[in-house]
Amino acid sequence: MMGLSDVTRLEQHTRALREMDYRHGGESCLDRVRTQIRENLPLLVAAAPDDVRRRLHVALADLRNLAGWVSFDAGQVTAAHNHFAHALALAGVARDDGLLANVCYRLGRVYLHHGNLDEALRYFDLGRLAAARSGDRLAASILTVNAAWACAQKGAEHHALTLLERGREQFGAADRTEVAGWAMFFTEPDLSAMAGAVHSALVDTAGPHHARTAMPLLVTAVDGYGEDMLRSRVLSLILLSTGQLVEGDVDVGVATGLRALESAATVGSARMRDRFRPLAAQARRHPSHTGALDLADLVDARTTTAAP
Repeated sequence: MMGLSDVTRLEQHTRALREMDYRHGGESCLDRVRTQIRENLPLLVAAAPDDVRRRLHVALADLRNLAGWVSFDAGQVTAAHNHFAHALALAGVARDDGLLANVCYRLGRVYLHHGNLDEALRYFDLGRLAAARSGDRLAASILTVNAAWACAQKGAEHHALTLLERGREQFGAADRTEVAGWAMFFTEPDLSAMAGAVHSALVDTAGPHHARTAMPLLVTAVDGYGEDMLRSRVLSLILLSTGQLVEGDVDVGVATGLRALESAATVGSARMRDRFRPLAAQARRHPSHTGALDLADLVDARTTTAAP
């Protein structure tokens, strides 16, 4: 007979692995996540009271959700989709709309990262429907600001800014006293980082003047992230450095880029390495600046080597 202690132990392992992912990247914990899946799948056929079984379905859905995310972060997209499919099925069985919304958010991010913006928006919209059913305004905020980012990359400036403002309002109205583990990352610094990402995308699609708006938002995010969110800080530093180079503040942009590289030394993330590459391209637009060219070379070296 499976007991509540079995599910609680699984939840604790998932929480610890998620913390490892935030700090050191998906490559640091992917094997351990897979091990947890193998060890806990037999629980699905174990006898258990109904309330324990529902909680197990949520816990396993969350573990699969994490597995999809760390697989994506490690550059294993096919595996990510497989894990997310299992997460959606288990969350559906448990009728946990908040978790369904989060899985849709993460699936959308996979498509967003790989440039399939319409598919990303489709998943963000599906997630927003699930969030509305659950009444979870924090989940709604996560999905709305990510939809804003996708719209910004499409060049839909007005729609992107409208969604960003709506996402901020949802965040302000959200009850953050008891946040599910899969959504705890979304704090004030992360909201600021997302706003900075939206304006950074609009630099390319709507005009370079958005860099001036993006940079203070990204500074706020960088300053707000602790060591427990190291990968997120690096991603914001990358955008900040790129924006500073766009603005022509090359010395500062190079210094920020070097800080990003230094901070990234202990983070194993193919997604992060992908995000570094546009920084190298932007640095090379300053061919008379030795530091910028050196930064570009360092980024190239980091992004072409094997994961740490």
